[in-house]
Amino acid sequence: MTKDEWVAVCGAALQAKGIEHFHPLEIADVGRTAIAMAEHRKDRPRWKSILKAPTEDRIPTALILCELLCELREVAPFGPVLINSWYRDPLYNYTIGGVTNSMHTTGGAADITKIGWSHREVADWLEAHNDSAEFGIGRYKNFTHIDIRGKLDRLAPARWGTNAN
Repeated sequence: MTKDEWVAVCGAALQAKGIEHFHPLEIADVGRTAIAMAEHRKDRPRWKSILKAPTEDRIPTALILCELLCELREVAPFGPVLINSWYRDPLYNYTIGGVTNSMHTTGGAADITKIGWSHREVADWLEAHNDSAEFGIGRYKNFTHIDIRGKLDRLAPARWGTNAN
């Protein structure tokens, strides 16, 4: 699927669900380039990877996560949810040092920030969510990881990291 085809197909799915605050290229930034950095990963040679578009079967999973992120967006204090990374194809995920079987490769994970909120506040809100037993939540210094692993029949919940500097 080309970048334009992804934007059209995913955009139609977002519109059908009434989701207007996320764009298909936030879900999968098709064409984004990553360079494997051999300096810190001696087990991997240096190469370049370009993010490929997901297949259409990833869209329903992305929509489930999108609905959760829309819910987070509307919580006071109101603020946009910014996406650092969402879908990654397996080679791109490997290139940037992602874990094998990453939830990002399913379209069911995103690394996020929310304007006006600390990363700790985002993670704490996700922990308190009614569906939190189905989430993977990673606490990092500069973002929060959220995935919907339990909704995809993966072992849940999962928690890791701290928001410490």
